Amino acid sequence: MTAKHRELTSFGVLVKKRLLEKRMSQKQFCNLHNIPEIRFCEILYGVISGKRRYRKIIIEKLGIPEHDALQAE
Repeated sequence: MTAKHRELTSFGVLVKKRLLEKRMSQKQFCNLHNIPEIRFCEILYGVISGKRRYRKIIIEKLGIPEHDALQAE
């Protein structure tokens, strides 16, 4: 059985870029802001649309402008 390969959503790409700019791993980010890593990954890969609570934290803490976040949905 092979694992399904998923691609990052446009929001996921935006988040990854911000993490790189901040020189922070997604694990560090999740631990710092109490976001379950599995939920974080599900949001970035579009498995779930993003529990509004976690998506809001990600946008706020990474300083993603609201209009960029909306375009990346």
